[in-house]
Amino acid sequence: MRRTTGTQNMDLEEILRERAKTFDRALNGNLATREPVRIYEAIRWIPLSGGKRLRPILTMLSCEAVGGVPESTIPLGIALEYLHNATLIHDDIIDKDRWRRGLQTTHERFGVPYAIIAGDALVGETYRMLSYMAPPELRSVTYKEIIRSIADAAKSFYEGEALDIEFMDRTNVTIPEYMIMIEKKTSQLYKIACKCGGLIGKGSREQVEALTEYGTLFGLMFQIKDDLLNLVPHQSRLGKQSIGSDIPNGKRTLMLIHAFIQANPRQRRTLVSIVGNEKATQAMVLKAIDLLRDLGSLSYAEQLLTEYRDKAMRCLDVLKASQSKDLLAALADYSITRGY
Repeated sequence: MRRTTGTQNMDLEEILRERAKTFDRALNGNLATREPVRIYEAIRWIPLSGGKRLRPILTMLSCEAVGGVPESTIPLGIALEYLHNATLIHDDIIDKDRWRRGLQTTHERFGVPYAIIAGDALVGETYRMLSYMAPPELRSVTYKEIIRSIADAAKSFYEGEALDIEFMDRTNVTIPEYMIMIEKKTSQLYKIACKCGGLIGKGSREQVEALTEYGTLFGLMFQIKDDLLNLVPHQSRLGKQSIGSDIPNGKRTLMLIHAFIQANPRQRRTLVSIVGNEKATQAMVLKAIDLLRDLGSLSYAEQLLTEYRDKAMRCLDVLKASQSKDLLAALADYSITRGY
């Protein structure tokens, strides 16, 4: 993906890969294998399997964009990656997913008991990393706000996860309910990444609030786009097992909720017979996807993504011109145009 910003032509994905290397090295060094070996292999499995490292990158860019020193965000960025990967491990257990990033999920590779321990261990590692950014490097009041924000994000995540589970048994989930769920479950760590990056960079309150809103919108866009990508025939790039796997799993997505609202009784019966049906064939799933398309649910989601992207762009107006600001704008585009 390329985007022209100012007089420079930036290869955004190359820049993201270069930024991610900083955090990959730190993650590898902090998750060294030790005794007992098997549990440390389980702890390392998902964090070191790749990933875009968008949360730490957003933390670094937000700090830079308000005039801060980007390297000062590395402990926080690693902490956010630990917390994010802890949620992935537990989420995969709940969803009974077999694959992530082209690899077996942690519970498939090491068993559920080890996966639960690995997820718990990464939560502990989160707060150990946060201790490295304690005062005097940060003002005490700023450090407390960062710790409180991350604790609040963790609380929001388990509330969102509980709602996600509850929604799987309902066909009357509303779009506002869904948006609350993904804001709690997905947006929180993006929100905290941008907010805390702004705090570490000593941004003004107006800048920190704008970055917080940008991060929230970024997370909403990222989840909706992820759900859209689940419905397209490029799942091998995502490391998923099949096209439309969310449908037989019964996962409530924006498109599915919109379709249930728009469907006539016959169409609704068709959806009910396929959604959440673990025995649904690929042909049945493709039929459901065609129905989502016919009901305008895919185009509805794409339009909402565009609206959120435009709002996120406006959040950046409070920042001075810089490459970091340009990259944040490019990332807002990337969140809705990415192919994986």
